[in-house]
Amino acid sequence: MTGRMLLAGVSLVVLAGAARANVEINNRPTSNMSCDGGVCTATAQKAVLNVGELQSMLASSDVAVKTGRLAKDIAIDHPLTWSSTSRLTLDAQQSVTINKPVTVMGQGALTIVTNDNGNPRNKSGEFIVVPERGSVQFWDKKSSLVIDGQKYKLVYTIKSLAAAIAANPSGFYALAKPYDASKDGTYAASPISTEFAGTVDGLGNAISKLSIRTTGNSLYGLFFFVTTDGTIRHLGVLDADMHATQALSLGLLAGGNLGTISRCHTAGRAKGAVGNLGGLLGGNGGSVRYSYADVRLSGRATFEGGLVGYNNRGSIASSYALGPVALRDSDFSNVGGLVGDNEGTISNSFARSGVKIGIAGDGSYFGGLVGRNETVSNITASYAAGEITPSSTSGGLVGYDNADAGRISAAYWDLDMGVSDASQGAANKKDDPGIEGLTTKQLQAELPHGFDSKNWGIKPKVNGGFPYLLAIPPK
Repeated sequence: MTGRMLLAGVSLVVLAGAARANVEINNRPTSNMSCDGGVCTATAQKAVLNVGELQSMLASSDVAVKTGRLAKDIAIDHPLTWSSTSRLTLDAQQSVTINKPVTVMGQGALTIVTNDNGNPRNKSGEFIVVPERGSVQFWDKKSSLVIDGQKYKLVYTIKSLAAAIAANPSGFYALAKPYDASKDGTYAASPISTEFAGTVDGLGNAISKLSIRTTGNSLYGLFFFVTTDGTIRHLGVLDADMHATQALSLGLLAGGNLGTISRCHTAGRAKGAVGNLGGLLGGNGGSVRYSYADVRLSGRATFEGGLVGYNNRGSIASSYALGPVALRDSDFSNVGGLVGDNEGTISNSFARSGVKIGIAGDGSYFGGLVGRNETVSNITASYAAGEITPSSTSGGLVGYDNADAGRISAAYWDLDMGVSDASQGAANKKDDPGIEGLTTKQLQAELPHGFDSKNWGIKPKVNGGFPYLLAIPPK
């Protein structure tokens, strides 16, 4: 096999970021909530349940918080803790969002119900744990978690997760607490080496200090490979250190993905001589949404990107990379701040990754967002604002654009970040349609044309003043 890992893509409808909840659990006085017999139901479209009152009820009995037919969503906007054996049920017509830490200290339980609206055609809600803000932790192994009718097996270590998946690759698992992987030592292969076809919910918790050193010719990351039926969500891989030579594909979360990656994030370092090298995924033929990477990439790779090395007919939406991305030297390499080689769809995404090239060989292409954009690819409502060196052989947005006209739209790059030639949005096409260069001042002044305010925000003190994604705003 070559550096192009063979992946067959699948499509997924991308949901917009959740709006502000109708039922808020916070430290304000309870209002428009009727609580009787352990069931608290909203009596208006906007309601508040005081977190202290909820904790007092959970101390002695099970509690169900429901939107009823008037409200739609539930959000936990204040830290919530209980140590009893009581079960908390959050039952919403649409979404349940965890914005703050939820800690089940005893043998308590949590049940999440979304899309409980009686209409099988209206399933626009979902369970959301906001990255780096919210989390759910279970301190006792006898606790219980149920999400939309499915019971999840709670795991506390990489070893226990890997063993559970090996026994049942299609199971449902949840990371019950943050895990420090430094105690595991250094792995010589992907810790979870079984092809994964189930669901892992990280619950906003992270695996930190994962170390992999390998000379093998395979796929490497926390997960070896995620199949079309696999889903990983709400999981962080932080302060990781991975080094591979001769690998087909390397990414901090997974070597390859055909399934769904949602609201995951990575940070750390990855380097080596590999085929596909990405901060989140080495290769993607599935769906990536609401995810981001802040990973230092370096070495030699065929396809190297701050988020994904090779996007092979996959979908990347509402995601970003911060980088930096460095290529030491290589022939026929495609390097981008977000994606190295794109044969899929990129929408509502950005890269603020610095792209730095050492010795560029023949057939190599470098871009602020994408190294090489293939014939069947699409890029829309996205931008690049990372420093690019050398700028003379790079494209502000795309190194080499091979797509048909009209496949790139509402795409921008920062003229002050290395590629200052306004005609050089793509290095191989002067004035490539759909790509526009803007100054830093222009990018920070207002949302560019084609950026929907339902997905994007802009504030001077958020994301360095550049446009940011409302669903996953920088911490």
